[in-house]
This record gives sequence, C-alpha cells and structure tokens, in this order.
Amino acid sequence: MVTNLKQLKPITDDVDFSNITIGNSNFNDDTWDLSPFIKNKNLKNSHKKIKFSYIQSEDIKLTVKQYAYYKLGKVKPKTVRDKINGRLPSFINYCKENNISSFSQVNQKILLDYVNKLKQDDISRSHGYHCTQAVQDIIETGQVKGWNVPKDNFNNINAYEIWKPSKNRKSRKTKPIPNDIFDKIVNCAVNGEKNVLTKAGIIIQSQTGLRISEVLSIKEGCIKTTDDGNDYMELTLSKTEKEPITHKVFVNDLVKDTIKELEEYTKDLREKSGLKELFLYKHGKIRPLKGARFNESRITTFIKRHDIRDKEGDLYPLHTHQFRATFVRELIKKKIPIGHIKKHFGHVSVEMTSHYLTLEQEEVKDIYGEMILDPNSKLAGKRAKEIEKTLEQEFQGKTEEEIDEIIEGLSKSMSFNPLPVGVCLYDFRRGNCTDGDGCFVYNCPNYITEISFYPVLKKELDLLEREMERFKDLGRERDYQRRKVKHKHLKPLVEDLEDEMELSDLRELENELDEEICKRLEVKINE
Repeated sequence: MVTNLKQLKPITDDVDFSNITIGNSNFNDDTWDLSPFIKNKNLKNSHKKIKFSYIQSEDIKLTVKQYAYYKLGKVKPKTVRDKINGRLPSFINYCKENNISSFSQVNQKILLDYVNKLKQDDISRSHGYHCTQAVQDIIETGQVKGWNVPKDNFNNINAYEIWKPSKNRKSRKTKPIPNDIFDKIVNCAVNGEKNVLTKAGIIIQSQTGLRISEVLSIKEGCIKTTDDGNDYMELTLSKTEKEPITHKVFVNDLVKDTIKELEEYTKDLREKSGLKELFLYKHGKIRPLKGARFNESRITTFIKRHDIRDKEGDLYPLHTHQFRATFVRELIKKKIPIGHIKKHFGHVSVEMTSHYLTLEQEEVKDIYGEMILDPNSKLAGKRAKEIEKTLEQEFQGKTEEEIDEIIEGLSKSMSFNPLPVGVCLYDFRRGNCTDGDGCFVYNCPNYITEISFYPVLKKELDLLEREMERFKDLGRERDYQRRKVKHKHLKPLVEDLEDEMELSDLRELENELDEEICKRLEVKINE
C-alpha cells in the first residue's frame, strides 16, 4: 500500500491499472480512500475520499481518474478531492444531458455552452470559475499526457476572464500593503498604540507574516532559544492537512519585547482564568481573542485612531491577511531568496521556516506576477523586450483599476514558476524542463528577471568573477572554463538591468542587500 504521495509512480502507456494503489484503494475502485494522506482527525471519513461513482461513462471516468492520480503528486489531497467531488459533477451532469461520453468530444463550443449553462444556474462567480477551470485543466493536462481528450487548443478560453467580477466591483484579492503605509502602521503600533493587544497583534504579524489566528494562538512561555542561541516562538498551526501542530518561527528583538509586554499585561487574567493564551480580554468573562474580532473592531479602530490614509485621502482599509502578503513581498523584493533562507536554517530546524517560507503557491505566484507584469517593471532576459512591448500595448489608455484587473487576469492565465532570482515561464504540465538547469546559467528563453533581483545577481556576478580570477591564478583551467560559461550569460543580464536603472537606484538597491546574506551566497557559490 502506498502511504506517501511521493511514492506514486507515473502512469505509462502499458500500465496495468489493477496494480496501482492509492492510499487504501485500487485505481479501478469507484472510491479512493485518501486517509493515509490526510491525517486531520477532525475531518469526517467521507471528506477523505474521492468518489467517481457519479461518472457513468467509463471513458470519462478513466480520464478523470488519470487526472486525479496525476494531481495527487502535485497538490494537496484535499485540493484534488474538492476538485473531483465538488467542481466536476456539474460538468458530468452536463455531459450526461448532452450525450457526451468522452472528453475527446469536448470542443471549445461545448465548453462555452457549459459555461453559459452554469451562468443560467446563477451560481457564484468563484464556483463558476473553479468548475470551468477544472474541465479546462483536465483537457490541457490530458493533451500533454496523451489521454483521450480533444486536440484543439483552448488557450483563447480564459476561465478567469469569463468569470471575473464586473468593473464596478472591487477585487477581493489580498494585496500587500504599500510601503509608506506599512511603515506608518508599524511606527504607530510601536510608538503610539496604547492598547497592548492591538499593538502586539499588529507588530507580531508585521514581523513574521503569520496569519492572525496563528498569532492569537501563542501562549505564555512561547519564546524559546535554540542551542545556537537563536530565539524562536512556538504557536499552534491549525491550517494544515494534518492535525494542529506546534509550529516554530524565528523572531527578532521587536517581537520578543512585544511578547514580554503582552505576558505582563495579561498575567492577572491568566492567573484568574487558568488559561495559557496571551491574547486574553475580559468581557463578562475572560476569553481568548479571536481573529474575526481583531479584524472587525481592533484593526478598524487602530486605523481611525492613528488617521492612516491611502493616497486618495481615505482611511486605509487594512485587513490582517495583508501582513502575510506584505511579508511575502518583502522577502522577495529585498532579494532574500526563499531557498537560501530555508537552506541556511536547515541546520537548526527546517520546520521553523518551512511554513512561512514555503508559502501558498498562489500567493507567491501572484506577487511574482505583479512584479513582472507591472507597468513600471524593468525586465531582463531573452524575452524581456517582447513582454515589455506586449504589456505596453495592453496597458495603453487604461486606468489604474483596469490595469490591476489585466495583471490579475494575466497572472492567472500565465505560468509563473518562482526562482530564487527571477521567474521561469515554462509550463511544467508539459513535463520536466528540457533545458535542465539552463535557467541557472541565465541562458534559457523561459527565464525572466526584474530589477528587484539586481543586487543578488550583481553580487553573484562579483563573486563569480573573483572565483574565476582565483582559479586562473591557480592554473585550474577546467574549473575556470566551467565558471566562464555561467559568466557569459550572467554578465549581460546584469548589464541589461543596470541599463534600466538610474545611478541612484543602483546605489540604493546595492546598499539594501544584507552583507550576511551575501556571505552565505558566497559560501554557496564556492561550494
């Protein structure tokens, strides 16, 4: 029995499906029991199963099973279950009503007709998008994998564009906080906020990127120190496939001082109630503070009290989840590659960083998408000029709100695969990248970078040149030539970014790069 998703083997043309097991089930079963993959005891057993019995056509059922098996190796089991059990049935019913017995019969006209039927059923935009995207993803994945699906190109059908909100509706997407407003929020929290609970919640979120529910879960004695002398905070992480776990994240002095003040502030409440949580308040009885209340009352009151306004002069509509999006943005835009940080902290505890550095895929892709697609982006790479020209034509004459909608739509439809110093535009549904590690020598047409990554690329170039000089002096010609290949492609890339920037921008970005990160990068390159 396969109990680890990493053990699932790719399906080949000559495979015997009866020999394939998924969790507690066989591939040919009409119900797949994913219990071995989903450890959360709070979920009902029925929520740990993928059901295919509602699909009467054996041909369609096989394609859906192939897709489910493929996706189980790519995303969370719960995501696959939700897609097959919750988003696909409406399409299967449509196929039954229209005598469609195979995905190979589905062309663009049929897919659009299905979309129109969904709209007539007056379902939510979100559900409509997910239902449409599920069908389209099965077809596009099947085209690459060689399943029994249509050969037509469906690229001109964009599920997001079909189901996107009307222009008079504001996007519900959580966006990072603008830098100037973020600075004011943190400054007001540290130096002006008198309510200790509000102050602590804002400071901890701003410095860690944790969700508000996670911040509010901390208990007395949550600050610990590793054997190496690094301080970290323990909290409860509940948004996971498994049961709630005790999670650890490193913290700075500002967070430590804030928690110390919070512990002292709620000391009497904890003694009277016997509760261990630090975010306690008394309203009739003593109780822990909840995330919804923090957003609805405390955040709103904080913004009004300190008169924090946006560029239009309106009170800034802050939501706590924006701290998470902002934290992700700053990790990326301050040129601290996620992979490098994870590797550095690995000797202490990978778990300490894996949660808030292994970020939600869509959050990372959205932020990278905005960086690459923004009208003010300055790009480098083989396709940089082509992308910039296309975007310039697309944005011409558009308002800021319309541009935001265009960027959001493009980021949903394009493939953005985050790299430590840029983005890979290769669509991995087509299999492994044929260029291998081509993007790491910066010579791949799918590799695009942006001015925000300049400091890391420039530092890597400087270190590479010093290393080449050292190998040349030592007479190590083979090592020198290996570095020279990378230098051949990295140097023009850095020069292209420098051409895009003013001298003042260059100096400012270079000064922002933390010297300690540079040293770690130097060690990595020397290795």
